[in-house]
Amino acid sequence: LGILIKNGEALEMSEKVTTIVFDKTGTLTKGKPEVTDILGVGVNDAMVLQMAASVETNSLHPLAKAVVEKAQEHHLSLEKSIGFDTFAGKGVQATVKGTEVLIGNRVLFKEREVSWPKEVEEMLVQLEAEGKTVVFIGFNQKLVGLIGIADTLKETTKSSIQKFKAMGLKIVMITGDNVRTAQAIARQIGIDVVRAEVLPQEKASE
Repeated sequence: LGILIKNGEALEMSEKVTTIVFDKTGTLTKGKPEVTDILGVGVNDAMVLQMAASVETNSLHPLAKAVVEKAQEHHLSLEKSIGFDTFAGKGVQATVKGTEVLIGNRVLFKEREVSWPKEVEEMLVQLEAEGKTVVFIGFNQKLVGLIGIADTLKETTKSSIQKFKAMGLKIVMITGDNVRTAQAIARQIGIDVVRAEVLPQEKASE
């Protein structure tokens, strides 16, 4: 079945398990995110995607790959970026054609004190309620767009979780995603306990 049992003790301990904590991306989901929405804010959608992909081409993150693939689908030429920097679990930054491009999550943009109007917040809430991860795009400290990205569940996820619950096990999902997106996905699966907005280095201690 492709299961490696580390040692006899691990097998003996398995009957004492009360709780299973699952990571989301690539474990409960396929780990192949796809861009579903591009929403420019005062900037056209193509420009948002092109500039974002020009920065994300430097990154190996699954969300970054999804953005680059979408730009390639639209036959957008990627520009050269300089000064690429990454912020673990939050986003990335680089300069493209003299514009400082910031790409990341809500936490990063709040840290940088980048604000957005009420109508953008409404679009954002809608995307998150659909279980999509929203990537924020900023040019020179100003929000210019949102990119919605969806990662589909593995076909076996729901039935596996149901079987674990039938065994009386408590199931927890842990993710770096924001709370609204995480809860929407957890509802689809049937998971009641969610730990969201957890940075990669904090997952083990959580």
